[in-house]
Amino acid sequence: MALAGRGRPEKRAKAGGAMYRTETLGLEEARTAMEAVINKALAEPARPVAIAVVDKAGELICYARMDGANRFNQLMAIRKASTAAQLGVDTKLLRQGLKAIDMSFTDMGSTELTIVPGGVCVYHSGTRAVLGGIGVSGRLYHEDEDLARSGADTLAL
Repeated sequence: MALAGRGRPEKRAKAGGAMYRTETLGLEEARTAMEAVINKALAEPARPVAIAVVDKAGELICYARMDGANRFNQLMAIRKASTAAQLGVDTKLLRQGLKAIDMSFTDMGSTELTIVPGGVCVYHSGTRAVLGGIGVSGRLYHEDEDLARSGADTLAL
């Protein structure tokens, strides 16, 4: 069941056949976040970005790119969003955490994940459950993260 009518219900069978529900971002939330990021990014149209919003499993819900954003920006926006959602942590914090324990990105064993800042996790405001992720790529890392955060902050979940 989605909170306050937001998100889409996701049903999964528990052992013994009983069902439980989890919450995840849906198209409505993805479009709201996407619009916020696009509006903020368009303040500097000569500096294009790619934007991805994923559900809690890291699956793409919504993607957009400004004119001039390249294929690499697209790939990185999706990876940033997916990493944040799947691991439940912003990519900037993941990078700092790995560095603190002297681990490298390659120790994680996946080429689909990234520690490049610009991926933010979207949490439920009450339970802090992961609902999805937003990734932005195309500008300096801290600017990508700021843009992604603006999308997450727009959501009242």
